[in-house]
Amino acid sequence: MIGETQLALLKLTGREKAVSYEEFLARERQQDNTRVTLNMLADAGLVSIANGFISMNVTQRIALAERLIHSGLDPVRVSRDLEWQEFENFANDVLLDNGFQCVKHFIFKSSLGRREIDIVAWNDNFLLAIDCKHWRRGMFGRRMALAAKAQTERITALAKRPELLARAKMRKVQERTIIPLILTMGDAPNGTIEGVPIVPISKLVSFLYGLSPMDPEILQIHIRNCDGQSLLL
Repeated sequence: MIGETQLALLKLTGREKAVSYEEFLARERQQDNTRVTLNMLADAGLVSIANGFISMNVTQRIALAERLIHSGLDPVRVSRDLEWQEFENFANDVLLDNGFQCVKHFIFKSSLGRREIDIVAWNDNFLLAIDCKHWRRGMFGRRMALAAKAQTERITALAKRPELLARAKMRKVQERTIIPLILTMGDAPNGTIEGVPIVPISKLVSFLYGLSPMDPEILQIHIRNCDGQSLLL
């Protein structure tokens, strides 16, 4: 039942809504247990309780969702009450807090048509092309391999369009390589697939600090200039 209480919090606090503490208790069958759970979550910094209302910001909602997944709850059920924008915004904020510049929904055209990368992030040392997968059932095994392949194809196309990266005020574009990355909810059984890192959102910071341009297991695609290619953004 504790899991059900926490799932209800995710459902009711979406889009930064606040829910009345007393009304939330009234909907629960075991109110004493619910009070204990709410106090425990507040002490852990996973919910905010003030002036008779319960609220959760994006960071708290992502942290609670990961906690529920790690406890064994169905990831699809948990992520149902998280909007994909929350997952992307959280990842974007983590990157900004760690010294990266970011562009969300980086859209461009290639010889194979329209392409979109969820987040393009860079600092002086690295350029990341990130695909955010905020749910995980069926996303491992063959389907995750297909997702990794698709991400590699997207950044291979982007590597041929250095002028688009320059427009984002990225410096030394021609000297850079692009690293593909897939972010997931919950733990990933594989560290990389065909050189594409598969990183749980909770481990993004540690991944960034451990990233090395000399890592032979991580795919890096060199940016190259293609003379005569038109600007199709």
